[in-house]
Amino acid sequence: MTYVKRTIGLVTAVLALAVTALAVQAQPQFGGTWTLDPSQSQFPAHEGRGHKGPDGAQQGQTPPVVKLVVEQNGANFKVTRSMARDNRERSYTQSFVADGSERTDQGHRGSNTVTKATLGGDRLVTTSTTTMPGKDGGEAKTFSRQSTWTVSPDGRMLTIDTVMHGPRGDKTMKTVYLKS
Repeated sequence: MTYVKRTIGLVTAVLALAVTALAVQAQPQFGGTWTLDPSQSQFPAHEGRGHKGPDGAQQGQTPPVVKLVVEQNGANFKVTRSMARDNRERSYTQSFVADGSERTDQGHRGSNTVTKATLGGDRLVTTSTTTMPGKDGGEAKTFSRQSTWTVSPDGRMLTIDTVMHGPRGDKTMKTVYLKS
């Protein structure tokens, strides 16, 4: 009887490990270094700012090299976005936990940003809403953005579909990155 109980316990433990391993594999992996592919990306038009080419750069300018470095540990993310053009480079780093909880950050000039991220199925969805106080006591402005990240089945292409809402209307953008 003890032998049977041990065998059943061992089989149950092996099955539990197998199910856990499958669940971990099912979670999409966004980690790595990704480089923007402007030819596959779609950028919003910028009215009143001069003519932009299909890559989003001013006509006649060299388009910037945009990279994402994504560090993923389960639902914990650290994303560093860098943009380099000519001899100048700038970068921005954001960390978040994709567990559905909200995080509030204070920005410059009194702005307030609430960010939320969820990881489910084959995608990562991030939403952020920024409220900026009005000038001289005027009406506050609110901007929001929702981005849906998906990785191709072979793990070599990252697509981020973004919808931006602001006082001047809605804009959409699709950025496609290739794994470096």
